[in-house]
Amino acid sequence: MILPNKLIRFQDSVLAKTIYILEKICHSDYSVIKLYEETESHFEDLNEYMLALDVLYVLNKIKYNEELQVIQYVEENNL
Repeated sequence: MILPNKLIRFQDSVLAKTIYILEKICHSDYSVIKLYEETESHFEDLNEYMLALDVLYVLNKIKYNEELQVIQYVEENNL
């Protein structure tokens, strides 16, 4: 489900759906709920949305600012 394979097309994988999240947060910060409301049409359910956030966090593409309680885009590459 995260990665495409013989049974799951790339467009249906969670990895492909992370693009919808990145498109929103690259311009401004969003709370978790507000971001879900903005992108929910692209996800089957809340679990898939949360999995996409997990993938982006592990890939160091987003971070959660606890003070502001928003998800932020990570612009620099730390590799």
